[in-house]
Amino acid sequence: MLRERIVDQYGEDCRIHQLRRTPRFAASVFVVDVTSGARHTRILGAIGRSGLLTEQSGMDLMRPERLVFLYERLMLLAFALVERPQTALLLGLGGGAMCRHLAAYLGDCAVTVVEHDGAVIDLARRFFHVTQPVRLADAQEVVAEAHRDYDVILADLYDGRGAVGVAPDFWRNCARALRPGGCLAVNWAAFVDNEAARAEAERITEAFGQSFFVETRRVDENVVQLAPLNGIVAPNTLAARWRRFALEHRLPREDRDVLKRCAVRRAFPG
Repeated sequence: MLRERIVDQYGEDCRIHQLRRTPRFAASVFVVDVTSGARHTRILGAIGRSGLLTEQSGMDLMRPERLVFLYERLMLLAFALVERPQTALLLGLGGGAMCRHLAAYLGDCAVTVVEHDGAVIDLARRFFHVTQPVRLADAQEVVAEAHRDYDVILADLYDGRGAVGVAPDFWRNCARALRPGGCLAVNWAAFVDNEAARAEAERITEAFGQSFFVETRRVDENVVQLAPLNGIVAPNTLAARWRRFALEHRLPREDRDVLKRCAVRRAFPG
């Protein structure tokens, strides 16, 4: 039945490499290759107990270092808000899309990756070219232990049930884990309950003193929240900052042009 669900989503021509149940992820996770025109994409996805199918990560099989999903490019904006991003903490591995991208375009940035599910790490290594060390640990514990260790934190914390719940002090611990002038980026998936995400986003703003949101013009795509630490960052300066950063690091065109389809807001989008 789960294989039929995957075929219904991706078509008869898809190729399923792996389908396994992982209690820690609270879902069945799968790896599938999908062809659309000239584009060949490998997807790491999950099917929860409710039957909801979500895509956790994607990889362009022709250019593995490229980002597939738009929200991933939006999370990169956090690096443009830091003067010299030398250390980054990735909370959530997925298929390692951000690991590959940062290795290709920000090779001088030391990246720490945290994933709480060993099955996800195994799939990332077997099917998604992830070779760098990955810390098998709980994101909340890692953040609680850190103190001014990172310039950028990317929080992409989901399992088969949706957004992973965090402790009340989690976002304050994220702020403490960042160096002065650092930045947090949080992915709010389109399928997350809007009111729950809004309440959590407000806690982030309280912990950091400021934040803003980048959304696309489509209501079915993710929203990314950016929370710079120390100093006020005017949202209307984001485009210029991003342009300089993208050119300096020679990011691919789809990264450089990402803000052309987006709006920047002070409040969580309705």
